[in-house]
Amino acid sequence: MMRPHPGSGARLVLAALLFGGPAAPPLAAQVLSPALDPYAWEEPYQPPPPLPEGLRGTVRPNPDAPKVERIDRIAQVFQAIQACWRPASGSGYSGQEITLRLSFKRSGEVLGQPRITYYKAGTQDDRREPFTRAVREAFERCTPLPFTESFGRAIAGRVFSFRFVDARPM
Repeated sequence: MMRPHPGSGARLVLAALLFGGPAAPPLAAQVLSPALDPYAWEEPYQPPPPLPEGLRGTVRPNPDAPKVERIDRIAQVFQAIQACWRPASGSGYSGQEITLRLSFKRSGEVLGQPRITYYKAGTQDDRREPFTRAVREAFERCTPLPFTESFGRAIAGRVFSFRFVDARPM
């Protein structure tokens, strides 16, 4: 009687699997893959951390602000808007503040509709309309901003927050 060679049973099983045996995923894939075993993850799903809110700057009245000819830095975007902003004449200190969120196209035009995210009414209600009109006119007067080609490509679609503060002395 012939005795089987030790380990030949494993070889037969391996050969059967390789050459036409039943197709079954490996045991490790069945046990360790979270795609096949939904209970394999013990931690609850954690959303990714939030993205930064964007680029922020404060714009204050400055009648001596120089006009910016070419913009190739982020700080110059805020300087250009400051040079264009002319608060309503004769208003003095109104204490009003408004924050706008907006994005630019690579050409320097405003992308979409600006959003008002904050408004502080100030001390006198009758000055609200002239203040908000002056902010709107600053963007109408300045845009499209004179971005350099490389700067326009770099910041297109990024969110800017402009905080306009009427803090002029009376």
